[in-house]
Amino acid sequence: MTPDSLGLLIGYFVEQFFDSQLAEGKINVLDPAVGTGNLLITVMNLLNGKVNASAVEVDELLIRLAAATADLVNQPVELYRQDALEKLLIDPVDAVICDLPVGYYPNDEVALDYELCATEGMSYSHHLFIEQSMNHLKPGGFGFFLVPGNLFESEQAKQLHKYLKQHTWIQAVIQLPEGIFSSKAHEKSILILQKQSEALRAPREVLLAKVPNMSNKQALAMFFEKVQIWKKQK
Repeated sequence: MTPDSLGLLIGYFVEQFFDSQLAEGKINVLDPAVGTGNLLITVMNLLNGKVNASAVEVDELLIRLAAATADLVNQPVELYRQDALEKLLIDPVDAVICDLPVGYYPNDEVALDYELCATEGMSYSHHLFIEQSMNHLKPGGFGFFLVPGNLFESEQAKQLHKYLKQHTWIQAVIQLPEGIFSSKAHEKSILILQKQSEALRAPREVLLAKVPNMSNKQALAMFFEKVQIWKKQK
């Protein structure tokens, strides 16, 4: 289950990137690995009725929990039980949010349909989920991902770099506090990508920041101030 604190942080960034659109109406959001639904529902609660949500989960127990939680808090979510890396009958959305499943993807036949299919050995699930998310974003749409802290240092990182350069603009890489994870191996960061669009341009500067200890109010205020300064300059 994605902690509420990380869900609120993701929700904050969704608000920042869609402030004008949220002021006028709703946005369409997809979570392709919804799990128990805590990340998606935390964001939906924060955005207070401004989200039309779709979600995918392959595990029957987890998707039942997600459905029960959504009903409990009265948040409407269209849930699909399937492997999210297979063909999805979901229209392109404004935003994807996802706590990426990390590890190797076992279905080599499905992986062959992806540019990020490994040239040797098994493909990384988290890489394929990024590509599938881009496939289901509208041009100019944003992906908000919780990714492994070593995402750009793995053996398949070169292939990922090439894909991101061709199809996306990296908007932000946010390092999360070490203390919220059980070990260094489980550390995560927030990666914000924008699907390229001919009508838009790349950001002048990528936001690179580290979230301070969440109990330090002064440091957190400085972090959010840095985000606001970057937003005005981009």
